[in-house]
Amino acid sequence: MRKTEHEIGIINKPERKKMDDNLKKRAEEIIAVCAKMQEEQLIARTWGNVSARISENSFLITPSGMSYDDMTLDDLVLVTVNSAHKTKTDSKADSSIKKPSSEKGMHAEIYGQRPECRFIIHTHQTNASALSILGEDLVLKDYMQEEYTGILGSVIPCARYGLSSTKRLAKNVASAAKRNPDSKAVLMRYHGAVLMGHDAEEAMRAAIALEDVCENIYRIRCGEQAYTREDDTAEIESGGAEQNGRVILIHTPFVMEMCRRGKTLYPYLDDMAQIGGTKISCIDDMNEKDLRHSLKKNNAVLVRNTGAFCAADSPDEARAVATVLEKNCKAANLGLKKAVPPVPKLSAKLERTVYLKKYSRLKNK
Repeated sequence: MRKTEHEIGIINKPERKKMDDNLKKRAEEIIAVCAKMQEEQLIARTWGNVSARISENSFLITPSGMSYDDMTLDDLVLVTVNSAHKTKTDSKADSSIKKPSSEKGMHAEIYGQRPECRFIIHTHQTNASALSILGEDLVLKDYMQEEYTGILGSVIPCARYGLSSTKRLAKNVASAAKRNPDSKAVLMRYHGAVLMGHDAEEAMRAAIALEDVCENIYRIRCGEQAYTREDDTAEIESGGAEQNGRVILIHTPFVMEMCRRGKTLYPYLDDMAQIGGTKISCIDDMNEKDLRHSLKKNNAVLVRNTGAFCAADSPDEARAVATVLEKNCKAANLGLKKAVPPVPKLSAKLERTVYLKKYSRLKNK
């Protein structure tokens, strides 16, 4: 593993060797969990992050903006934490060290509030994200989901909203975790979820259980038959109707529900605001002029009773827009039924602006 004296502290040789062995073991666990999350469809592309506590004041975390398929043990970043739970790495000492996840502050805050926690997973999983828009704590017995209490705890709290990668978001999530010390999961309003465990296995088990619980509760709250996770992604995985590589037409279940509604779609999840846009128009037909106009400021447009066009600079990015759009439509379906507002307009604009500026810098490197 690449590391610097500043990152791991000044320690004698026997302790250094012990820490090296510990780092390698934790790193292998993180890589294995990242692969498992992809297998379980809990993440897509580089969204989400994973960390493992190394000591009282340090943890290992996934790097920012790197594909999980390409990630190796040496790409993980060792972060130190001071008493205020601020994090730092010595990037000047070793330019080969990757930049840690932008949500490292949230991991630091949780480790500070939950001493027993040794492993953290942050996901943008579909059903948990959709339910997060309600801003409600989920009491499992209220939904007859008691069989999951041994894995998740009796209550799944929902943290108050905060902009992505901010101190406010980090503190809101840590506060929710602290208020519910037996909970292994926290919903992040308009965002996703965080899972905690004594080890990687416990945290991963909680992530899988959370998605099952949230799918069941989603069906209850919507009062109708809801589509399964497989239905949500089937058309996206098969390509929908490819247009030219950088633009695809999708007709997944919840996208079609919004198309039938025939109205402007707003982001109910902040990753939709980031990657898709702040105002997704719904047009009456596939008129090329209207399509081009609608895609000038946003990366998707709905076509009434037809589907959604998702556009980006590459086929992979267009597919990412499609994935997030379907998830947002599922959240919107619940939000419209329960009169829940979408992401606040100013917050959505900030999310979009920060994402585009950051993304543009990464692309130009």
